[in-house]
Amino acid sequence: MKTKVNYGKEYIEVEAENIYVASPNDVEERDEKKVLNNALDHPVDYESLSSFVEDEFLLVVNDAQRPTPTSKVLDVLLERVTGTFQIEVATGSHAPPTGEELTYIFGHHYEELENRIHIHKAVGTPHTYYGRTSQGVEVYFDALLEKFKNVVVIGSVEPHYFAGLTGGRKSFLPGLSAYTTIEQNHKFALEKEAKNLALKGNPVHECMEEAARMIENNVFCINTVLDKNRRIYACNAGNIFKSFYEAAQWSEEVYCVSAPKRDIVLAAAPYPMDINLYQAQKAIENGKLALNDGGILILIAKCWGGIGPDTFYQLLKKCKTPTDALETLKKEYKLGYHKAGKIAELTCRADIWAVTDLEPGIIRDVFINPYASVQKAVDDAVALKGGEVLVLPEASITVPMCE
Repeated sequence: MKTKVNYGKEYIEVEAENIYVASPNDVEERDEKKVLNNALDHPVDYESLSSFVEDEFLLVVNDAQRPTPTSKVLDVLLERVTGTFQIEVATGSHAPPTGEELTYIFGHHYEELENRIHIHKAVGTPHTYYGRTSQGVEVYFDALLEKFKNVVVIGSVEPHYFAGLTGGRKSFLPGLSAYTTIEQNHKFALEKEAKNLALKGNPVHECMEEAARMIENNVFCINTVLDKNRRIYACNAGNIFKSFYEAAQWSEEVYCVSAPKRDIVLAAAPYPMDINLYQAQKAIENGKLALNDGGILILIAKCWGGIGPDTFYQLLKKCKTPTDALETLKKEYKLGYHKAGKIAELTCRADIWAVTDLEPGIIRDVFINPYASVQKAVDDAVALKGGEVLVLPEASITVPMCE
C-alpha cells in the first residue's frame, strides 16, 4: 500500500504492507464566498458588521504559522469596508514574519496593504497593563489597541494540544500579549486539564478568555473552519466568545477522526505548520494519542525555519535523560518548557523518530532519533514492530479518536 505525505511544499510517497490513513473528515464542499458572506450578514450577538468598518478600526490577523485563510477573508471583508483601518499581525511570542510569510498571509492584497501593517512583538512593542486574572496572570496587551475603539479579528479554529482549540480569544492571548503574559499563561500547559479540545476546566483556555474579557474595545471576530483541502467549510462571526464556541463545533466535525491505535504512527506536519521544530511538535502531540506504549512515532516535518524559539531545546539538550528534564520542570518554568515536558513524557513510554532538514545532532539532543528518509524510517519501524502503520498526513490539526 502507498500513500503520500507533505514535506514542505512537496509530497513524499510512503509504502508499507498495511497502512491506515486518518485524515480530517470528508465534508461537503461549499462556496467559500457564500460561507463568509453569510457569516458576516448574520453575526452572532451583533446587529451588523457595518458599525465596525464604517469608521476607523484595527484589523488583527494571524501570522504565517497558522493555516488561517486571511487573504480569502479579505476578498470579502474589504468589499464592505468604507472606513480607515490599520492592520496588526498577532505573532504572540513568534519571530516577526518574513517578506515571504507576509505574502503568504495577505496574498494578492499584500502590496495594497503593506503600508498599513504593524507587527506585534512580545518583547519590544509597548504594552499596556490590564490587570490580573483570577489565576494571578499579569495581563499586558499591545498598546496599539488603545488607539482604536473598534477591532476586527480574522482567525481560524483548529484543535490545539493545550489550549483546546485555536481561534477567538487566542488572537489576544497570546497573539497581542507581552512575553511575560504569554509565559505565565503557557505554564498552565503542564496541567493535565490542558489538552486537545478541552475548554471547560482547561486553565490555559480559561485564562485566555478571562484576559480577553478585560479588553474594552468593541471586537468583531471572524472564525473560519477549513476542510481537509484548506477550503473554507464554515465560518462564525460576531461576538468573540459566542462565535468561537459555535465555530468550535464545526472544527470538531472536521478534525476529530476515528482511528485505531498502532505501534507505529507516522505524523506529518503540513506546510506552514512545519516551519520549525517548536511548531512541528504539535504533530507529535496529536500522533501520540494513537500510539501504543512501547511504539514508534515518526515525525515528518521539514523545519525550514530551524528550531524556532529554542528554550525547550536548550532544556532538553542539557539533560542526560527525559526524566532529568521532567525533574527540572518541577523546579522552574520558562516559556517553551512545556514543549520540553511533552517530548520528555512521550519518550518515557515510546520512541520518537524524525525526518527533518535539521542537523541530526540537534534532533538527538531532544531525545529523538533522526532519519534522512521517510521510507527508511518506516521500513525500520516495521522490522521492529510489525506491519501496521497509522499515517496522519495532517497531524498538526488531526485529533485521532481511539477507542
